[in-house]
Amino acid sequence: MSTMSTMSKWMVSCNYFNGAYHYQVYRLIDVFAVDHSGNREYCGEVFADKASAQALADKLNAEEKDEESFA
Repeated sequence: MSTMSTMSKWMVSCNYFNGAYHYQVYRLIDVFAVDHSGNREYCGEVFADKASAQALADKLNAEEKDEESFA
């Protein structure tokens, strides 16, 4: 019996501190819950540019889509 995942797709978060933007790849653990630090799963490092972070998010989403097609 399959269960519906409540995790979101991978996305990019941006924070500005110390005079620069910092980007991280994350997804919500439960899309039906409030978005807060305890409801996020992070992957990878902190990136200095959005394009690198987005490339990782796109790669992770594509991998999960491939896994779903085999399920």
